[in-house]
Amino acid sequence: MATRIRYIDLYSLNDDIDANIIENLLEDSDIPCLINKFEMASDGLDRSLPGDKNILVEEDQVEYARQVISDAIEQGLIKNGHFKS
Repeated sequence: MATRIRYIDLYSLNDDIDANIIENLLEDSDIPCLINKFEMASDGLDRSLPGDKNILVEEDQVEYARQVISDAIEQGLIKNGHFKS
């Protein structure tokens, strides 16, 4: 039986450049990630604002990814966004 990988919605932002920076930093740290450009509500409708992006990481990598993103914020590499979990 195949192992299921669970992704956690960790960080939300609306800047393409910052999203690319985060994606590169996570990949450089061997943390698989996905960038989701919309969010479905329970009624099946897209509830995101235009330009919203969500960074998703594997469940077992959440704390490590949070630290990578926090370090990037402290270093001034990314400017906007917020942690979701």
